Amino acid sequence: MRRLNGGQRHGGKRYGMRRADQITAIVLFVGSLVLMRESRKLPPSGTFGPGPEFLPFWLGILMAALAVTLFLQARRRAPAAEARVFPRLRALLPIGATLAGLAAYISLVEILGFLLATGLLTAFLLGVVERERWAVTLVVAVANSVILQTVFRTLLGVSLPKGFLGF
Repeated sequence: MRRLNGGQRHGGKRYGMRRADQITAIVLFVGSLVLMRESRKLPPSGTFGPGPEFLPFWLGILMAALAVTLFLQARRRAPAAEARVFPRLRALLPIGATLAGLAAYISLVEILGFLLATGLLTAFLLGVVERERWAVTLVVAVANSVILQTVFRTLLGVSLPKGFLGF
């Protein structure tokens, strides 16, 4: 019997997020197997040490382990009392705000520069989307921008976009 609240009755159990997690775990597990198989087709290293297949293969193993964990946790979880197929509009607002913030970041990073745009994005995500206290938000935003700037420019030697202020 089909229910309007998003769940389905089958054998006395309601299916919802538990079933979605199981299906997701199966898809991720199959994807990890494909990743591991395809990584084995990459050429081996010409020198001593790991070759280009090393990282994708081990990421595939990690992904498979996490997929199995997700599947087992979903099996142990009690069926939801009321499963919704789609989240309420209120639950989608942070997702929309995050996507809007990322779009603004992409369009402003060349104008404002990496340092300022990254600080503003971090402040927006923490202060507006996550509703963190503004004192914490500002400290984290400044620290995040400075640390990323230092890592990319100094340690990795990557040139980052400079804004109209020169940084």
